[in-house]
Amino acid sequence: MMHFSRTLALVLVLGISLTSCINFADDKGQPVAKAFDKYLYPSDLEGLVPKNTHGNDSAAIVKAFIDQWQHEQVILHQAENNVNIDEKAIEEKLEVYRKSLIRFEYEQELIRQKLDTAVNDQEIQKYYSDNKDNFQLKKPILKVSYIKLPENAPKVAMVKKLFASKDMRDIDLLEKYCFKYSPNFSLLDTAWHYKDELKKILPIDEIPEHRYDNLNRIFEISDNNALYLIILRDSKFRDSLSPLAFEKENIRNLILNQRKLALISQMETEVFKEAQKNNELEIYEN
Repeated sequence: MMHFSRTLALVLVLGISLTSCINFADDKGQPVAKAFDKYLYPSDLEGLVPKNTHGNDSAAIVKAFIDQWQHEQVILHQAENNVNIDEKAIEEKLEVYRKSLIRFEYEQELIRQKLDTAVNDQEIQKYYSDNKDNFQLKKPILKVSYIKLPENAPKVAMVKKLFASKDMRDIDLLEKYCFKYSPNFSLLDTAWHYKDELKKILPIDEIPEHRYDNLNRIFEISDNNALYLIILRDSKFRDSLSPLAFEKENIRNLILNQRKLALISQMETEVFKEAQKNNELEIYEN
């Protein structure tokens, strides 16, 4: 145990002294750690510490790796001694996994090189129109304008009057007021939001769902020594059709995914036909 402690200390000192990555001799040399009949050598730690990592950070990375390695060896030793290992089955699973990884890497490279990632608005509109049943809302969404004010903010009555106005001159005056007195506000946001998103910045739970159709009126809410002025600009209830604007990025990703699948399918067909054409495939009859 004393020898292991000295060895670990040596590794930590080496870790502290490195400025880019761990650089050990080519031969395995003295092990730096042991678990049962398994040994960890300096060569196993090469490249472990990222560049520009120094001092205690470098030492901590090395120690954490050794700790994790020993932990894994203990669990593996326990498993090997308590389970009847079918080596042939394990090798077969590893081979299946290996083939899957090779195929996945090839497909990703194919997609990287050949996938057309441009999706225009007409394609998005068509996908939306053809698949409206797939875009039913499971939760309400809202368009919201809001102003957060200190409870002692001045001229609140004037602020509410300006907030309710649609005159751009009033909105300009309100924005100047908000820059001076409001720690957080949004006057002209046209994006849709789930309530869960809004809860992070507003006491939106104080507005019950059955009042979401009370549009363009001011909800005045006091919460945690702050005054919130909230206007619901638009709302969509659960089980209603989700707006195209809200689904646009989602649809773009769905279209791209369809293209990926089509590209992979086309590749599979072409390479199989090519193999047949070149007489690379045979079936032997018994």
